[in-house]
Amino acid sequence: MNKRINFIFGLHNHQPVGNLSHVFEEAFEKSYKPFVTELQQHPDIKVTLHFTGILLEWFLKERPEFLHLIRDMVSRGQVEIMGGGFYEPILPVIPDEDKLGQIKKMSDFVRLHFGTEVKGIWLAERIWEPQLAKPIAEAGIEYIVVDDAHFKGVGFSDEDCTGYYITEEQGRELKIFPISEKLRYLIPFKSPEKTIDFLKEMATEEGDRVLVLADDGEKFGCWPETYKSVYEDGWLNRFFELLEENSSWLETMTFSQYIDSFPAKNIIYLPNGSYREMMEWSGGFWRNFMVKYPESNRMHKRMLATREKVYRITDPLLRNQAIDQLWAGQCNCAYWHGVFGGLYLNFLRSAVYSSLIKAQVLAEEQLYPEEHWAEVEERDFLYDGINEMVVNTKELGIYISPAKGGGMYGLDYKPSAFNLMDTLSRQRESYHDRIFDLIGNTNECMAAGEAVDIENTGDGGGGGTKTIHEIVKVKEEGLDKYLIYDEYQRISLQDHFFYPGETLENFKELKHVEIGDFIMSPYKAEVSKDNKIINITLSREGSVEQEDTKKPVSLEKVITVDPQDLGMEINYKLKNRGKHPIHTRFGIEFNYSFLAGYADDRYYYGDQGDIEESNLASTGDLEGLEKIGIKDHWLNIDLSLNFSRPAGVWRLPIETVSQSEDGIERVYQSSVVIPYWELELMPGEEWDLQIKKDIKSV
Repeated sequence: MNKRINFIFGLHNHQPVGNLSHVFEEAFEKSYKPFVTELQQHPDIKVTLHFTGILLEWFLKERPEFLHLIRDMVSRGQVEIMGGGFYEPILPVIPDEDKLGQIKKMSDFVRLHFGTEVKGIWLAERIWEPQLAKPIAEAGIEYIVVDDAHFKGVGFSDEDCTGYYITEEQGRELKIFPISEKLRYLIPFKSPEKTIDFLKEMATEEGDRVLVLADDGEKFGCWPETYKSVYEDGWLNRFFELLEENSSWLETMTFSQYIDSFPAKNIIYLPNGSYREMMEWSGGFWRNFMVKYPESNRMHKRMLATREKVYRITDPLLRNQAIDQLWAGQCNCAYWHGVFGGLYLNFLRSAVYSSLIKAQVLAEEQLYPEEHWAEVEERDFLYDGINEMVVNTKELGIYISPAKGGGMYGLDYKPSAFNLMDTLSRQRESYHDRIFDLIGNTNECMAAGEAVDIENTGDGGGGGTKTIHEIVKVKEEGLDKYLIYDEYQRISLQDHFFYPGETLENFKELKHVEIGDFIMSPYKAEVSKDNKIINITLSREGSVEQEDTKKPVSLEKVITVDPQDLGMEINYKLKNRGKHPIHTRFGIEFNYSFLAGYADDRYYYGDQGDIEESNLASTGDLEGLEKIGIKDHWLNIDLSLNFSRPAGVWRLPIETVSQSEDGIERVYQSSVVIPYWELELMPGEEWDLQIKKDIKSV
């Protein structure tokens, strides 16, 4: 009897909510279209395709003929369509009702536009937690696919990972296929013949085995060098030809066809997991990203708080519109970082916040029909065991953490659906040390143009090689000087006490000395509301250390929000409570997250005329200002700080160094604005200040 084997070829295709339009275009032309066009020429090859809802809506609007082409292939049984969460959320970290809703939204789209039922779903980033079986099964789904690493983690062998298994949660049944890591690294990076050889090795006389390749479709054209290898050099065509030539013993199938043809191997219970590389990046558990990156946790907890409001809407049409925006804000890509992009891309974070703000505004239209309204909530919004405060008006959302320096970690300008404080602190990434170690050891290799493997790029191998000359170019651009790591979260209203005459250059390089104990330290908080005007009083009894003496200082800042005023007031009061004079430079740090540091339509302005080199990535020290502002014509926002006392003002950018598919890159994240004053406080002396923060449309 001849040995036989079955092969399932599945591709997952995705672009994040908020990704740049040219990226959609390029991915379509270099990956999605050529793959399906090539597949069309081989009608006997069966493939399973998954497109996220973001892509499907883009196809529907921009390339409807592409959907028609796929529908034809579905109708003749060549293609099976997998579903999933419509906006590609990490399913375990969103509520069950949203899990079901997003999966059913995708299934409805597939039924309408492809004329077929969804039987299996793709898990975003293949993140699996055991409790998922119940809501996925309740959404009408029969099977999922996860990495064979999940199975091997409970002792399974390669031979064991050649079929599907059944798991259950509270009696809800779900079938699970393992994805072959071996195939992920072969396809499409090694010759097609090597894949055929591997499949032949795994074939048996019973012919009941199946090997699964289910991986990112962008590897077929969008990854570095793959368009040339896969299409121009004919890799995919040759692979399909080999599958056809060997069809006597090698049968391509869809997941549903295999389920209909063969029984499950056994019952199984799998632990939490993902693909091997994701487990390394996350420290073994995806949710750890919300610990490693406070910014990820802030987004996730904002999503949960927004959801509470959205589900209070009673008008069905308004509710559905808001839920859809909420779900868009659950798109996973901005919530984590491995090797590439993700959380480090400010426009992806901004898109998440924009969707959540739009959802919240729709809810508030019904909850607060009057023109001028204000609400304040005090509870543990960040789920860190400490209460935060959130103030909302029709135009603004203000997020305050008394425990973190009495700081402001979010500021929504609702008319533009934009979070002005969507900042990112700089922290060490594993690839930083390796990249710059390599740069330091390239001199002897430069003449040869030798290739250096910087880092395995993502979850399927290949594409991670840069030449020595490219690395040296990075060094020549001076990116190593941007490897600065913040010692505190880059949120606003952080109160600095510097030595007199401290320099901007020292602060920029984090060489300054903090002589106060106020940064990220806990403040007491009190809230009052008088005729819709909200006052939040934040106070701390701290100290300033000078001449080996800790000198007691009290600081009070009162944030006043009037719903009839597009902005807020912040009133400061400092008092020297000790017996010795205090001579210090006092500065208040604001961090603003406008999206482009070098664009001409986004710039600083002051009350003393034009600012030289005014782009938002500029660095400078201005003197005697009563006003500093930022205008963003693209977002239609004019933000200004007005001081009751003339101030010196530092400005500087926060820029990160991260990897992308194109190599190492510097990314503008936000702008730091620090007004400061030279103070000499005698014992018992008080000093006060009023800052008027105005936010309006340009």
